[in-house]
Amino acid sequence: MHRILVVDDDAVSQQFLVMVLNRLGNDNVVVANDGIDALIQLDAGDRNFDVICCDLDMPRMDGIEFVRHLGERCYQGKLLISSGFDGRVLESVAELARLYDLWLAGVLPKPVNRQHLLELISQPPPAIRHSINISHPTEEELRAGIEKGQFLPFFQPQVEMESGKIRSVEVLARWQHPRLGLTGPQQFIELAEGSGLITELTKRLLCDATRMMAKLPDPQLDMSINLSMASLGETGLVADFEAILEANRFPMSRLTIEATENSLMAHPIRALEVLSRLRLKGAGLAIDDFGTGFASMDRLSRFPFTELKIDKGFVIDAAQNPTNASILRASAELGRQLGLKVVAEGVASLAEWLLCRSLGVEVVQGSYISPPVDAESFRRWLLKHQGVFPLPAIAADQHPI
Repeated sequence: MHRILVVDDDAVSQQFLVMVLNRLGNDNVVVANDGIDALIQLDAGDRNFDVICCDLDMPRMDGIEFVRHLGERCYQGKLLISSGFDGRVLESVAELARLYDLWLAGVLPKPVNRQHLLELISQPPPAIRHSINISHPTEEELRAGIEKGQFLPFFQPQVEMESGKIRSVEVLARWQHPRLGLTGPQQFIELAEGSGLITELTKRLLCDATRMMAKLPDPQLDMSINLSMASLGETGLVADFEAILEANRFPMSRLTIEATENSLMAHPIRALEVLSRLRLKGAGLAIDDFGTGFASMDRLSRFPFTELKIDKGFVIDAAQNPTNASILRASAELGRQLGLKVVAEGVASLAEWLLCRSLGVEVVQGSYISPPVDAESFRRWLLKHQGVFPLPAIAADQHPI
């Protein structure tokens, strides 16, 4: 079954396309109102879309700019362009998609024809694909971006499964690049680490995020932030974090530092010192992307973790994948035995939510709840839910595993 993203700002066209897709047997359909909403879904990382149906004329980010972003992200799925524009415009966009080495299945004129849509979705990939050189940000642009405040905190809520209470948010970086537009971490994290700018970027993100947190409808939310492998080698980091939090009146006790298994093993001595000092100051510590690294439990047990985050790779499709479900179950049980709060990331469907709840996972995050969004969108999301995410009802045949 295809996993499909429909990008269209017109509610009628959007609903009609979803209805047609459903009648063709595609139930796994997600919608986005424009290119920016679609990029947020893609950058959330917990949904891998096989097909994207994209309109051209949309607010904030139109379909042509969105095609460029897909090319820069090396999107491997099938792309359908839908529009009411004349043939020349559609042909130009189609050529642009081909130049970006995108798999363009075809152009879908409006109104959408059911049989034509079925033919395009069923189309096999082309035998030959051509590409152009894709522009990437430079170190100079990265340095200037940090100094000028171009990096934006995006917020993804974390929800208690038992109560639906919105307890915390994970802060994630997005770059409003003056030349490339809104870019996700895959476009700049490697550059930031290789250039030695990752710590400055993290500190700037922490400063801006804590300042914005104070303006939210619920200013008492906890917050988590990722710490890079390179930053774990810097002993001055603890004092810098303390100064930032104090300046923004954000208690260290409401901050959780997330570090991956691999990053801990790259600098084990420095990492042990930095993380232990942060824990001493009151911060929580999460082992992130658990299960993807090669660290032994003996070595990990030496770190004063308070939280275990199960990698989204084991959560995605776990309701249909017995192997992922087994890893998810074992990870949740291990976390409980170690006395850690168990968090599952990447929950993108009701089935994954129900599975996590049945396995005793305490907290979840993912696009089923909300993808990472900018501060203003998160503020509106909080106001809408009044601090509590609505718990889905459990049907009679949906028993815990």
